[in-house]
Amino acid sequence: MSLPIPVFIVHWNRPQECIRTVQCFLEQNLLVSISVIDNASSQENVKILSENLPANVKLVRLEENKGWGGGLNVLLSQWLVNKKEPYCFISAHDALPQGKCLNMLINSLESDSKLGIVCPEYGNPELPRFSPIKGPHFIFTTPRPTGTVESIPFPHGTLMAFRWECLKDIGLFDERYFAYGDEYDLGLRTWLYNWKVAIVWGALVVNPGSWTPSPIKTYLFTRNSLLLAYTYGGRLQAMLRIFLICINTSRLLIFPFTRKNAFFTDDFLYARFLAITNFILNRHGCPPSQLSKLKL
Repeated sequence: MSLPIPVFIVHWNRPQECIRTVQCFLEQNLLVSISVIDNASSQENVKILSENLPANVKLVRLEENKGWGGGLNVLLSQWLVNKKEPYCFISAHDALPQGKCLNMLINSLESDSKLGIVCPEYGNPELPRFSPIKGPHFIFTTPRPTGTVESIPFPHGTLMAFRWECLKDIGLFDERYFAYGDEYDLGLRTWLYNWKVAIVWGALVVNPGSWTPSPIKTYLFTRNSLLLAYTYGGRLQAMLRIFLICINTSRLLIFPFTRKNAFFTDDFLYARFLAITNFILNRHGCPPSQLSKLKL
């Protein structure tokens, strides 16, 4: 490809991890142009980032935390208007593509004109699945040969490659999700517009971990799974998912041996209750500020 492929990386208060990710992208055997979208990180972290990013990497600072999809939409909308390249990558600030990962993703898009979104694997033999009641989940499977391109309902969110025509058709990230769910929605929406989503086996990305406070993550997972259930299953299936969440939570209360001590806390219960309440009240977007004050 003659022009560098845009890479849009979302960053929030993890400058060292982001710098490492940028370096990893630059070491791939592919011509890229990297932009880092900073989601209103602290002054100290922005300073570390700006002083250590390579000179050819663009840093875009946002005045408010717009979340995963909202942050990406800032640059994706510009890319859709000023299209010069047929593909782009989006990435978390701690995604480390390995080997020929980026080349394999682009090659898969080049080989099938109906592929709209492709993602790498994490090195675990698992595939995503979705049902409105069960929500997004993953199943273990037999590893496929390297280079196999397999259809999936939604991509892994850590690293994805988009085709310009597909994103032009389906639209950008739904900012109601804020984080943890918007990539699922985008993948499911892709199929509705007769494009395909796929995972490329052997294209590997390493994602060291998540630093999102657990009450916030619990809240977003719960609320957004209900929004997905309502969007792709309707009111009844969303209500059935609420019932399933309540049953599961009750089981954890009644049978202590089923709990994971680091996960099941009073904050966990509060986050779930608040998520269900806010879904019913149609309150989406950024999680409530009181969650950030809870213990991790």
